[in-house]
This record gives sequence, structure tokens and C-alpha cells, in this order.
Amino acid sequence: MYETLSGNPIFIGGVPRSGTTLLRVILDTHPKIHCGTELRIVQALTALWSSADQRAQPLLADSYGVDAEHLRRIFAELILSFLEPAWRASGKARVAEKTPFNILVFPELRRLFPDSALVHVIRDVRDVVASRLERDRAAAGGSSVDTVALASLRAEEWVNAMAIRRRMLSDTWLSRGYFEVRYEDLVQRPEAILAALFAFVCESFDPDVLAFHRISRNVDGSEEWSADAVRRPIFSSSCGRWRQSLSAPELAAVLRTARPTLEELGYDAN
Repeated sequence: MYETLSGNPIFIGGVPRSGTTLLRVILDTHPKIHCGTELRIVQALTALWSSADQRAQPLLADSYGVDAEHLRRIFAELILSFLEPAWRASGKARVAEKTPFNILVFPELRRLFPDSALVHVIRDVRDVVASRLERDRAAAGGSSVDTVALASLRAEEWVNAMAIRRRMLSDTWLSRGYFEVRYEDLVQRPEAILAALFAFVCESFDPDVLAFHRISRNVDGSEEWSADAVRRPIFSSSCGRWRQSLSAPELAAVLRTARPTLEELGYDAN
């Protein structure tokens, strides 16, 4: 059904406010890649496939003639069926899907789509938390928010995503399909970082992708918070924003949760 596509969709993940929307619109500007707004169901469908594969495979094979490979194809085509209408309308050869929490099922996606690229956008947890707290305050609409507790929670979500990263890198087969983009590198050295990324997904780097901001596109819903960032050229002024945005108690909460992982990734935690 999707023979030309089924082997190689590109999946993008990373905790919210890491720069995944920026990378999405860059990929979507490439002449061969369509990457629309967040599908937001890849994680659920992948988890369902993994559960069925682990718990029901003998029954499915014996009673219904659905072996492991058949089951994998069913779920792969199900996910692709949601992507297909917009992908077809784009007229482009390939499709990518960006939903931040795709990262949590990267190991399963590697099995479900063994020829796909899994792209993880990583950003300093302090900037991630600073940005997410800003959104949390706005969502509260003036109500009181325990930002210290929220800072700890957001940092924990970041740490959990980095545990998936560790798993991807520690396994030779998993790591073959995995590529990291550091937000700080992307905004400071975009051409070099994007050239490496496009080489990884077997496409040529097109300098026109850096003109992503000149294209009118849908960034509503969960991406609306990133609308301003993707309607102007790449900028690096958000790097280190936490120094002005996080209070001392909020920063302390983040570091209590994330300092070891932050240092593991090579960030200066001081």
C-alpha cells in the first residue's frame, strides 16, 4: 500500500521546548521531505504494538495466522495511514513525523520501522524548564502555580528522555538508526549540523531549508508556542535564557534532579 515509503519515515522526538518544531519546519522545507504538524498518536500506537507483540503473539499466530512480521506490518501501515493524506498532498517523496514524546518509544520504533531514522533534539535542561515554566504560567491564567515543583517535574521528564538516549547509544543495532541534534549547535552552526543530519537520512543538504521562515505553514495547537521562533531566521539568543528566567529555587530544583545527566551530556552545570 505504501511500498515506496514504508521503509523509511523519519521520526523526530525530544522533550517539549527542545527545538523539535524548529527542526520540523526545516525538514518540511526540504524539497523531498514532508513533515507536518504533530500527529501525537505514534507513541500510543507503538506502545500498543509492543504490548501485542510481547503478550499476544502466540495466540495471534496460532489462532489468526498473524505472525510477528505480519503484526509489525499491520501497525507500521496503520501509522503510515495517518500520515499518508498530507504526505500525498505535499507531492514529496518522503515523510517525517515530529511529536516530542516520540523519544519515549524510540527503541520500539526502531523495531517497528527498522530502516527509519530516529532524530533526537536535545537542549540544556535549564533552558527547557525555563521555557516550559513560561508556558505553564500562561496556561494557569493568573492562578497560583508551584513553579518549583513544576521545575522538578519538567527536569525529571528531561532525565527520563535522556535515559532513552542512553539506551539507544548503548546498543549497536539501536544506535545505527539514531541521530542527535543539539539545539545549541543547530542555532549556532546550522549548516554544519544540518548537512550531517541530511546525510544521515540519505538526502542532500539544500541551503534553501534555512529559509524556512519565508514559508507560511500551520503551527497551531501544541506548536503554537513556537510560532514566533519559526517565522524568523534561526537565532541563538534563547541559549542560556535560564539565567534570566529561572529563580534560584527553580534552578536548584532542576539541578537536584538533573545535574548528573546534564554533566553526562557535557553541559556546564555551574
